[in-house]
Amino acid sequence: MTGGRNVRLPAVMLALAVCGAAAVRRLLVVTVRGTSMTPTHHHGDRLLVRRTRTVRRGQVVVALRPRSPAVWREDRHSPLIVKRVAAVPGDPVPPGSVPPRAEDHEGRVPPGRVVLLGDNTAASVDSRQLGFFPLDDVLGVVTRTLPRPEGAPRG
Repeated sequence: MTGGRNVRLPAVMLALAVCGAAAVRRLLVVTVRGTSMTPTHHHGDRLLVRRTRTVRRGQVVVALRPRSPAVWREDRHSPLIVKRVAAVPGDPVPPGSVPPRAEDHEGRVPPGRVVLLGDNTAASVDSRQLGFFPLDDVLGVVTRTLPRPEGAPRG
């Protein structure tokens, strides 16, 4: 009765392919560039990111780098940034987290916006300089740091 096994194999392979395709759409691997998130994440760390725009205060997220005239101290060629969510829509704006000109929403984060800050404030360009980030520019939430390839230096 090996015929039944041969029929099931393509079905199992198809199911694995469908699950794999779904995972590719839902997951992203990003490499940290720069030092704005030390000591949490270091230059060269690889992060597994779950694609979502539903974020909570305290989560580390990957977002599109704003097209801004700000002077970026880190890898200017990367279109992505890694930052921590300091406040979500409706939250009180944390003191000093956005430029004074951006605080015109009665002290609350406006709808569709978030406050993103780097853990290493001395090396981070974030909401303190750029103001609120559009929630639509958040690609996803960091779920874990992936192991570095053998022999890769810690940044």
